[in-house]
Amino acid sequence: MTGKKKVTLVIWFVALTFIYANDIMADEFKLIPSIAVREEFNDNLFFTENDEKDDYVTTVLAGLELIERTQRLDLYLSATVSPFYYADYDEFDDVDQNYLGRVGYQISPLLGIKANALYDVSNRRDRDIETAGLALSNDERKRQDYGLGFDYTLTEKASMALSLGYLKDTWDTEDLDQQDLEDYRAGLNYIYNLSQWWASTTGRLNFGFERYRFEWLNTETSDTYSYSGTIGAQHWFSETVNLIVDLGVQYTDSDFLISPLVEDNNKEFGGTGKAILEIRGELTRGSMSIGHAIRPGSGLGTTVERSDVVFNLRRRIAERSVIAIVTGFYKNKADSGDYSFREIDENAYFVRPNIRWEFFENFTLEAGYNFIYIDDRVENEDTRRNMIYLNVAYGLPLFE
Repeated sequence: MTGKKKVTLVIWFVALTFIYANDIMADEFKLIPSIAVREEFNDNLFFTENDEKDDYVTTVLAGLELIERTQRLDLYLSATVSPFYYADYDEFDDVDQNYLGRVGYQISPLLGIKANALYDVSNRRDRDIETAGLALSNDERKRQDYGLGFDYTLTEKASMALSLGYLKDTWDTEDLDQQDLEDYRAGLNYIYNLSQWWASTTGRLNFGFERYRFEWLNTETSDTYSYSGTIGAQHWFSETVNLIVDLGVQYTDSDFLISPLVEDNNKEFGGTGKAILEIRGELTRGSMSIGHAIRPGSGLGTTVERSDVVFNLRRRIAERSVIAIVTGFYKNKADSGDYSFREIDENAYFVRPNIRWEFFENFTLEAGYNFIYIDDRVENEDTRRNMIYLNVAYGLPLFE
């Protein structure tokens, strides 16, 4: 996306803020600058099977958040700059950056609109472990992610939503694995209240389209079109516990290079779906999700079949203390000739327990442990990484 388009998007976000600034019923406005220092010890910096390198890493996180909520408007903006420094391997010192904007506006009782924009610069090998199960290189990746959505209430029992999105990953390397990626997506969702037949239940019908395009040295290496349809339901067991299940099929049509002059094509049907069990208690919040779909593998240079199981639990144990754990399993698989000339078969496991304590007003202390295990069945390699960390943060809400 060009610089002109980025500026235009920012202008729209700012304009929305001022246009609806006078809509102050039930208004909430916060401006929160923050600073944090994180110290960690990593026993396998480069995810190698042998000759593991360990080091201490210091990260300084400077951030700013803006929150604005009214009866119609929900606006969130954040910016974080995170330089990090290695004690021994200072040639890998770098700066991560993250800029995020989300806005939602209820145009009428029936129609709502929402938009989001993300610009992220990352350099860490574990940046996608908890979202995709992938350990990548230390090469810099610039990510842009934009979305636009509409929600419309059709009747007292039925509603629908339309979403559009665009993602682009650009790598600062000529490595064949770290190919640039473009991801175009669109979704149409229909929800119907089934309470007359099954109490506290809604039916769900979802249709999706995505296009994943990989490019290396200005040459398109693969282009995959994906079409999916699922049917499912959401059921509330109580006011705090609900289950979502969506099951369906996914069809892909992929063109890819198997040599500089030879192109191949593959078309296939497959199953797709997800199940999410969610708890929203006053003291305990958490979820367990199971999913399977065909997804782009950023940092792999190919589309993959991804299966995952992720468990996330957070428990408040005192007025100012929280204990949490995130753990999961990802399988990324693609046979040679499915979506590219490459074969991928990786299993990734991770677990991250942590405890957070607000030891003084606006000051928090967090300590945690992070274990990652990756089994690469194609290369017949398995790698492990242990990391412990301590984080001290200060955030001061302004204009409350």
